[in-house]
Amino acid sequence: MATAPITATNLANYIGTVMSKDVQMFVESNLVLGGLVDRSYEQDARQGGNVIQVPKFAEISANAVNTAADMTLYDTLQNKALINLDQAYDIGVAIDDINQMQTNPKYWSRVRDACSYGLIKQIDSATAGYINGFSQAVGTEGSALTEDVMLAAYEYLNTANAPVTDRCWIFDPESVTDLMKLDMFVKADYVGDVPWKTGFTGRKILGSPVYLTTNLEAINTNYHGATYMHKEALALVVQIPPKFEVWRWELRHSDAISGIVLYGIEEMRDTFGCWIKTRS
Repeated sequence: MATAPITATNLANYIGTVMSKDVQMFVESNLVLGGLVDRSYEQDARQGGNVIQVPKFAEISANAVNTAADMTLYDTLQNKALINLDQAYDIGVAIDDINQMQTNPKYWSRVRDACSYGLIKQIDSATAGYINGFSQAVGTEGSALTEDVMLAAYEYLNTANAPVTDRCWIFDPESVTDLMKLDMFVKADYVGDVPWKTGFTGRKILGSPVYLTTNLEAINTNYHGATYMHKEALALVVQIPPKFEVWRWELRHSDAISGIVLYGIEEMRDTFGCWIKTRS
C-alpha cells in the first residue's frame, strides 16, 4: 500500500515542457562609430565604380616680397586619397516549413532584425579597427584613464587644427568607469549638472560629446582602442546599404532571407584622430 503521494519520476510522461511565448534575444552591442565618422563621400558612390578618388588641396604659403625678382608662384604636388569600396559581406538564414510550423515562439519572425543588426555591426566593427592606426596615441594599456591622458589627446587635435565642432570621445564601459572618478567629468565646476543626477547621456568633455560602445576592437588581446577624434579622421562610404531579399527555396521546402552590404573605409586625416589606450 502506498504511503506517500505519487512521485514526479512516475509522472514524468505527464509533465511536459512549457515554451515561453517570448524569446531571450542575444545582447546587442552599442553601435555608434558608423554615425560619427565622415559619410559625405557616399553621394559619389551612387554612380558606380569601386574606388572614390579624393583630391587633396595642399596649403598655399605666402613668400616675402622681393621687388628685384619675379615672385615665386605656387607649384606643389597635389596628392589624393583613395577610398576602396571592396568590403562586401553577406548574411542569411533559411528555415523549412515544418520547423516554421512547429517552433513556438516563431523563430522566423525574429530573423530579419537579427540579420540587419549583423550587417550593421560588421560596418561598426570595421570602423573601430582603424582607431589604433592613428599616429597619435595617449595612455597606457592596462592603466586607468587620467585627466593628463585626456588633456594630451585634446592637445593633439588642437595642434592639428582640427575644428572644435564634430569632435567626439568614444569609450568602452571600463573607461567610462574610469571617467566617473575624474573631477573634469563629474564635478559641477567643470560640467554643470553631475552624472550622478542626470546619468551618462549627454556628457561632454572639453566641449565634445562622450559615447559609450561595447563594440571597440580588442587590441593586444585585452585592451580596447578608445579614441578622441574629429569626424574627418575617417571616411565611411556605404555603397550598398544593408539590402535584403526574402525568397522561396522550393527544393528544400523552406523560406530564406539573405542580405548584403558593400562599403569602404579610409583614414583621411591621421592627425584628426588620437588612439586612447585603455586598462581593459
